[in-house]
Amino acid sequence: MRALLALTSLLAALVLAGCTDEARDALRPSQTGCYFTTGIGETHLTSEQAANAATISAVGLRDGMDERAVAVAITTAMQESELKNVEYGHDDSLGLFQQRPSMGWGSEEELMDPVYASFKFYEKLRRTDGWEDMTLAEAAQAVQVSAYPDLYEQWEEDATVIAAVFAGGKEGGIGCVKGNAPEVTADPELLAEAFAYHWGAEVSEVDGTTVVVDPSDAAEGWNRAAWAVARSYDYSITSVAYGGMVWAAGEDGWTEPNAEEDGEDAVAVANDSHAAVIITFAAA
Repeated sequence: MRALLALTSLLAALVLAGCTDEARDALRPSQTGCYFTTGIGETHLTSEQAANAATISAVGLRDGMDERAVAVAITTAMQESELKNVEYGHDDSLGLFQQRPSMGWGSEEELMDPVYASFKFYEKLRRTDGWEDMTLAEAAQAVQVSAYPDLYEQWEEDATVIAAVFAGGKEGGIGCVKGNAPEVTADPELLAEAFAYHWGAEVSEVDGTTVVVDPSDAAEGWNRAAWAVARSYDYSITSVAYGGMVWAAGEDGWTEPNAEEDGEDAVAVANDSHAAVIITFAAA
């Protein structure tokens, strides 16, 4: 209570004194996690949730599913686990989709692997007749057969925005500020391995502190770039460049590099990224 009174007094004093922009910034809570922005809306996820959503999207695209299928999968995971890979649930349910080993979804170890769990979800969705004509919530229910089917609908709008960024090739649609990954690695080789596992394709190059991905078109490039940004905290990625723009952790999101402020090298990297996604790690 004393701390709250002291903060209230400080705020009042700053208002009376006409506080500066710097003071306001110091008092403003720092942003965390990842922000998704499209023409249809905005939403926010923690870095853990964003990484899991990126995995769900990558597996779907890898297996020939489209943006709408990804939106169905994300709608489902948002309701079932809040996009967290939890080790518990009702009865023997666990993982992102709360799939049950006893119901034939797979072993406990398999279902705790987000890639496998996503694959199994899409496998059943693909076998569901008419899912393309259902709402996202109806399609989710057709796969999950939940006792609470009405609860999926609340996540449809957010899932649509997230899928547009991760699967729809939305230019610069994701920006991440600060993360909360429990385990962090700064090994480009490990990121390359994760990319191959999630996408079913090899990166083009791993060179020192840089991973290069060559997409087949712009939509694919932005999908891969968004995946990399979402993995920025568990892999200590410092920047991602594509399409003449560069993302770096912070509140500025994706920006066009300026030669005077950022240097000629930064501009050159961004321009090169028209053809490739360039993922950069801090030097050891």
